[in-house]
Amino acid sequence: MGDEAKPGQRYRVTLNGELGDEFAILFENMELERVAGMTVLTGTVLDQSQLHGLLGQVQDLGVELVSVETIGDRTDSG
Repeated sequence: MGDEAKPGQRYRVTLNGELGDEFAILFENMELERVAGMTVLTGTVLDQSQLHGLLGQVQDLGVELVSVETIGDRTDSG
């Protein structure tokens, strides 16, 4: 299916609200950045299972998911 995560796919996940640094450990291997009242997680997701796990952690925190975007694979620069 075209919607499946490709190995090494980079994602940007935007959440409503600014999560504190203590939440960074929950999102291993993801860069956590706070921008204008939002939290932006950016990093490489290895497979569909890992993506679902990441989104499950967001749901477990009760944080509103704003968007999920692919931004290239790990071999892309930027």
